[in-house]
Amino acid sequence: MARPMRPLTGQQELFIRMSAQGRSRPEIMKAVFDIDVETAPYNVTNAADQKMTRWRKRPEFDAIWKDEVKNILYGCTAEAIQVIKGQLRDDIPWLKNKAANDLLNYGKQQIYGDEEKAVHVKIEGMPDIGSPDD
Repeated sequence: MARPMRPLTGQQELFIRMSAQGRSRPEIMKAVFDIDVETAPYNVTNAADQKMTRWRKRPEFDAIWKDEVKNILYGCTAEAIQVIKGQLRDDIPWLKNKAANDLLNYGKQQIYGDEEKAVHVKIEGMPDIGSPDD
């Protein structure tokens, strides 16, 4: 039986937030462990790397990290969809096609979850260059 997860430490919360935001390793090391990766000895940076790896391997910790990533992505979704909608009105056929596929695949993911279903659109006037399966 898996042991219950202890409450997150401040370091762990900061690591989750920064890594979910896509911050760089040096930024995370400096903020979470006060380590400058440019000047710190290898054994110091290696120990911190190992600690972060252990945190991420714990299923409960990973679930919290994934929730944080989802929250960040959901916060950007409306703006991203508006950008894609603008691309749908573009005069460049390949951009319209890419935008249509992106939008439909996003909708597919929201409806079907992780099921492996593909949606592809071909915009009229776009040359047929085949697909990756051809």
